[in-house]
Amino acid sequence: MSTISDLDVVWCRVPLGAGRGGSGATEVDVVLVTLVDDDGVTGTGFTYALTGGAEAMVALIDGSLRALVVGVEIDAWDRTWFEVWDRTHRLGRGVAVPALSAIDIAVWDLRARRAEVPLHRLLGAVRDEVPVYGSGRATHHMTVDELIEGTRSYLAEGYTAVKLRAGATSPEEDVARIEAVRDAVGDDVRLMVDCNERLDATSAMWLGRELAELGIWWLEEPLPADDVAGHARLAQRIPIPLAVGEHLIGRFEFVAYLHAGAAAVVMPDAPLVGGVSEWMRIATVAEALGATVSPHFLPELHVHLAAAAKACTSIEHFPLIDDLLSESLVAVDGMMTPPNRPGHGMAWDLDAVDRYRLR
Repeated sequence: MSTISDLDVVWCRVPLGAGRGGSGATEVDVVLVTLVDDDGVTGTGFTYALTGGAEAMVALIDGSLRALVVGVEIDAWDRTWFEVWDRTHRLGRGVAVPALSAIDIAVWDLRARRAEVPLHRLLGAVRDEVPVYGSGRATHHMTVDELIEGTRSYLAEGYTAVKLRAGATSPEEDVARIEAVRDAVGDDVRLMVDCNERLDATSAMWLGRELAELGIWWLEEPLPADDVAGHARLAQRIPIPLAVGEHLIGRFEFVAYLHAGAAAVVMPDAPLVGGVSEWMRIATVAEALGATVSPHFLPELHVHLAAAAKACTSIEHFPLIDDLLSESLVAVDGMMTPPNRPGHGMAWDLDAVDRYRLR
């Protein structure tokens, strides 16, 4: 029976240039974990932080979690996952669960590599390709012309859906900007709008009603992510689906939204929510409770999970960690296909990892 014989953790800080997306982040910390089993097979996993704090994840992985993981049989990982959760939950979830996520992703990569199958096949794929929407070419700081150009560039590459941002200016200005994009690209293009938790209840209600008139597919995180009740009230009062989840950690936080009727779309992020193991649990709960799943960021990893989750309707193109990869997935006619090589197939650029390495 194969066991985990070694764990290596590398902390990288990657500049993003101008702020991307709605967060305005100009750098991302990536914590990369490599596991080795006693047969010499390796698996890689990772987590990340856009707002600092990665040093806490590194310390936890390199200390307490290393002691819990090294020596564990690969087939016994599922039991160990819950042991790590139980041992760390009193620390709070914001550091402990992303740290667990990085290890869990590495375990699943290792499992698939040992089985010599792609990860989506090991998970039980229900589809061979996954719809993808463009998200990385729209920020609050762009002019209307730049927003239109970014949207059109995605369409020229075969995408059929694009996400825009709102919330950094007045609701009236946001509507004018989004309406200009809609007029430029036509009604056949699926547009989503992400507010990045920037609105109050009144603004969110007004904006939601206005965007519904423009045929917006969903309104994402209009309110602070902790405000489940506020999202539930909003969901009852505006004619547009709500999407949430990029800041939620673990299945219990998603269940709270779903039980409250506060979201139609959930957006779990595997490197944050508890890895592949917890992401798949969240997708199963969402399917059972009638919600759809569309993961946050990281299509190179999430394409495998989406292929294996019946409730998943799309993945998101956003160039968050492309500078650490030697190749990225390319959309063809608005679809992405998981790599067919063993494991998750993410191809790390080791020179770039070394260049951006902090420790």
